[in-house]
Amino acid sequence: MPEKDFYTPSDTDALRRENELLALEVHFLRARLAETERAPTDLQDRLEEAERTITRLNERVSVTPQRKAQLESAERDFVTLLTRLSQSPLGKVLRLKKGYRNLEQRYLKTR
Repeated sequence: MPEKDFYTPSDTDALRRENELLALEVHFLRARLAETERAPTDLQDRLEEAERTITRLNERVSVTPQRKAQLESAERDFVTLLTRLSQSPLGKVLRLKKGYRNLEQRYLKTR
């Protein structure tokens, strides 16, 4: 093939290609700059969300010991009531019921 049949870029073509490459590089650099400017606010948002999550967890943890204390108090009251019922004349009648005997075994015999 003769050499004139091959495409050879002119100076205008080379400048056009260089211009396109520079435009892409500027676009890329602007995108990176926007990303780095946005990153601190994203980080700030994440930190605020983490702080809210920790606050909610602390509230739930503080409610849990309170609930446990309430349940333990209710159990002590129940054991006191069960002890008084067992020592009363009504205890003999109640022991005829299997459920009552189970409660006595669980709460009075094991303590």
